[in-house]
Amino acid sequence: MSHRSMNRVMTVFAALAMLVAIAAQTTPAKDTKAGVTTTMSLLNPATFAGKELKPGDYAVSADETHVRISMNGKVVAEAPVQWKDETSKAKYSAFVSEGNKITEIHFGGKTRFVTIAE
Repeated sequence: MSHRSMNRVMTVFAALAMLVAIAAQTTPAKDTKAGVTTTMSLLNPATFAGKELKPGDYAVSADETHVRISMNGKVVAEAPVQWKDETSKAKYSAFVSEGNKITEIHFGGKTRFVTIAE
């Protein structure tokens, strides 16, 4: 790979990393009796539990068995989840995706995150 091609790859990688960091900047996750709630921004369209989510701000709530994603007070998607543990607290709340499919949700300030069980 030439030096010029490597510079392009690194520039694209840096831009993507910056976009992920910007997208992940949300309000900290709050504990509730039902689990965790937070507000998160989605910058690009994504699929969650078979539903298409448009870019925008979403309320995310997770309990021991399900996660619900709401917009303007209306639940737009829901899915069963499995909780997993991290070794350290997440700095930000973030959607994690493979392609455009959301596969995990990490909660800022928490060591636990959810994987989507579809």
